[in-house]
Amino acid sequence: MTALAASRMVCHECDLVVDIPELAVNDKAYCPRCSYLLASNRPNAFSKMFAYSVAALIFLALANAFPFLSLNASGHEQSVTLPESVAVLFNEDHVLLSAIVFATIIGVPAVLLLGIVYVSIAIRLPQGLPGTRRALRWSLNLIPWSMAEIFLIGILVSFIKIVSLANVALGMSFWAYVAFTVFLILVLINIDRREVWRRVQAVRNG
Repeated sequence: MTALAASRMVCHECDLVVDIPELAVNDKAYCPRCSYLLASNRPNAFSKMFAYSVAALIFLALANAFPFLSLNASGHEQSVTLPESVAVLFNEDHVLLSAIVFATIIGVPAVLLLGIVYVSIAIRLPQGLPGTRRALRWSLNLIPWSMAEIFLIGILVSFIKIVSLANVALGMSFWAYVAFTVFLILVLINIDRREVWRRVQAVRNG
């Protein structure tokens, strides 16, 4: 690591306060007590973060526009879209569950990605954008509530069970959601909280 201007962080795992110097490209900082990764400076991280966020939003829109899967049992075929799967829960009087499912697999990821796009644009502008710090704070707080990958794993497990009962065809929406999940993970991999906050604090209108 390059021993330049240091900043202080608390380790997420063991609560040790660590002074972290400014990191050169490809440098990483680990907790000296538990070896937890505290910060990293990945090459072109902000450009990748922006590009992956835009790609993820496009695939999320596609995932909501086409059939997610089709079922064929006893000659009866039925297709369902991602929004319809949430609507089914609502119509069955599972209002709270439908709200949670919608928030965790569609709403929260969408707001998270829009916030990252907004912050990425603000960092590149000389005068920044209003509310940049608030947008970043909300985005970072929403990360634990984004459960797209968990939903996808649950779908695959359910798919294994349903196959024995009916013929199942995965629609375009399913593959779009897979792509969305991959790009969302890539976004999260490239987010370094310390470096993002440092850039945002330098924005005049943040």
